[in-house]
Amino acid sequence: MSRSDHLLLARVRIAIRALNRAIEAGSRAAGLTVQQQGFLLAISARGGRDVPLAEIRAEMRMDQATASDLLARLGRRGLVRRAAGEDRRSILLTITREGRSLLERSVREVRAALRAADKAGELDAFANSMSAYLRYYGIGRRR
Repeated sequence: MSRSDHLLLARVRIAIRALNRAIEAGSRAAGLTVQQQGFLLAISARGGRDVPLAEIRAEMRMDQATASDLLARLGRRGLVRRAAGEDRRSILLTITREGRSLLERSVREVRAALRAADKAGELDAFANSMSAYLRYYGIGRRR
């Protein structure tokens, strides 16, 4: 690997940390963990009602035990409801009004943090670094 490889990857990692800080700020503002925020977001992105747990697990690359624990915590807080699917082994998830409210609060804070990062020039660094990194390795769309 060359110095250019290392420099590009270092810049991408710095930019990703800026993005992660925004996501963490959003989850904290809503009283959620980043994992809880991601779980609610994945359900909401699929319409928020009767979403198969298996789809959420696959998206989040989460094993059964971790998903069950996270779902139990969200359920106890009244943020997600679960129901049996047609197949007795399947579980369908619905985000509750309270869950949607916390998710929206989280998303508003992520947006605010991203705007602050943009003012600081960190988003330019993210877009430029990621684009340069992908181009360098011939990855991504070719126009």
